[in-house]
Amino acid sequence: MAKINMEKKGQVTIFIIMGIVIVSAVLVFFLWAKPTYLSEGGRKLNFENCVEDVVEQTISDLEKNAGFEDPKFTYKYNGEEFAYLCYTNEYYKTCTVQVPFLKNNFDEQMEAAIKDKVNTCYSNSISELEAQGYSVTKGEVTYDVLIEPGVVRVEIEAPTVVGSSSFAKFNVRINSPIYDMVMLSTSILQFESSYGDFDTSSAMLYYPDYIIGKIKRSDGTTLYTVENKIFGNKFQFASRSLAWPAGYAI
Repeated sequence: MAKINMEKKGQVTIFIIMGIVIVSAVLVFFLWAKPTYLSEGGRKLNFENCVEDVVEQTISDLEKNAGFEDPKFTYKYNGEEFAYLCYTNEYYKTCTVQVPFLKNNFDEQMEAAIKDKVNTCYSNSISELEAQGYSVTKGEVTYDVLIEPGVVRVEIEAPTVVGSSSFAKFNVRINSPIYDMVMLSTSILQFESSYGDFDTSSAMLYYPDYIIGKIKRSDGTTLYTVENKIFGNKFQFASRSLAWPAGYAI
């Protein structure tokens, strides 16, 4: 019995030692190593919230223009410009996709569109801290935009020292269906370029979270809208494929 009690005490002692080691390691990490990514830093700088607003607005603007900040080739309908993503100026022929890699284009347009605004967010945050009497050392801002299923992330490098605290990395995350919307639009374009049309009714059975609108115009142009029922986001574009001359009866 005494031997069993000794073994139990030994096990308890080992657990206590392990607990002390773990706590000590955590304290050393935060008090001495000073990790470069702290979400509190983003809130203190009032930087991340500003970038979130910028990204949300930019996504909304790009969706309306088929992923372009300033589309050049469009079809005007009810006061809106629908950018052509697939087009042919001939009759009886299927269209040619104008943007072969739609998601890559959206990524590039997004990065370009938010560049100046992200820098402005950072500068304004620094100015606010300086106005409050903080000693601030700022660095160069670089970032990457990552569009993934269900989310848009912006990973930002911005080495900053505020008083005795230092920050380097900020991660902005926006819940958004834009990835799926762009991929669904890509599927529509593949059908338009191959067959001249897309069956929206069948597609909505496979994608119940989406409303896919299609408006046929007299010149052979088709206007598509891909709307997410949950978020309300709407991606829209135009296509002219397998058009028929006016008055032609099928």
